[in-house]
Amino acid sequence: MISQKYETIVGLFVVAALAALLIMVLIIARQEGLWQNYLTYEAVFKNVSGLRVGSEVRLAGVVVGSVTKTAVRADGKILVTFEVLEKYRDQIREDSVATIGMIGLLGERSLDLTAGTPEKPVLPPGGMVAGTEPLDLQELMARAAPSLEAIQKTFDNLAQITADMKNPTGDFMQALANIRETFKEINQGKGTLGLLLTDPELYKHTMATVISAQKLVDSLNNPKGTLGMVVHDPAFRAELQKTVKNFATLSAHLRQGSVPLSEALAKLPAIIEKVQAFLKNLDQAGEGLPDLVDTGQSALSDVDMVAKGAKKLPILRRYISKPKERTIRVEREVR
Repeated sequence: MISQKYETIVGLFVVAALAALLIMVLIIARQEGLWQNYLTYEAVFKNVSGLRVGSEVRLAGVVVGSVTKTAVRADGKILVTFEVLEKYRDQIREDSVATIGMIGLLGERSLDLTAGTPEKPVLPPGGMVAGTEPLDLQELMARAAPSLEAIQKTFDNLAQITADMKNPTGDFMQALANIRETFKEINQGKGTLGLLLTDPELYKHTMATVISAQKLVDSLNNPKGTLGMVVHDPAFRAELQKTVKNFATLSAHLRQGSVPLSEALAKLPAIIEKVQAFLKNLDQAGEGLPDLVDTGQSALSDVDMVAKGAKKLPILRRYISKPKERTIRVEREVR
């Protein structure tokens, strides 16, 4: 009786274990879709980057199938055959794209699919899904090598700069010392900038100069002022230009007329000599000419005064040579 009882208990445990194992198998089979229908599709790549048979097929991150075959075609490209659960067939459309993805940090590969748009027709089983080439890690590293070298050089330069900054006799420390000395001199009132900051009188003169310059600029900008009229008023500028032109014309005429005038004044002493000789002859001619001589002397004096007055003009002074002094002697006979 006791042995039968133990046999019954052992049998129950065995049956329970088998039942549990069967349930686990069913659950796993359900998860893996062992008893579900699949649809087969294809995709072509130049490089599958380690994709192999049994790799997961994911649709928007959800596992929907697996890779069933990889083969090299005659043109050197890789033909990948994969299957997708039938319930996802409406998601595989003509604009769907297949690419090689990566799972986790270990680098395991998967075939990633994108869901098509509702406007495109559903891709029939056995159809070709457009494939995009995956990023090649080696190619990516080759492209990044120059950038990595530039970054390394930058860090080396920074290390050199920090080393120079630590050096008490380096250029950086000397520059800091010069800046410190400059500010010290400014605080002590040395130099132009130091005087400007510390000397109130110099500051006042500087501000007065700035204010005067500002007033000059304001007068130029003010169209009502004299300078403003010159700058802004076209009529005033035209009148001013006309005046300057007239003055230039007058100066030219004076320069042109100075030569004949100087020649005429140079001949004046000779004329005076002739008049003197004529008066002398008249004086010697007879007694009846004293009054005529007096009249001639008076006229000669007037001419001489006119000549002297002309010589005093500033415009004519530089063109006239100084005349020699002459004395006219007239003897008068007394009876």
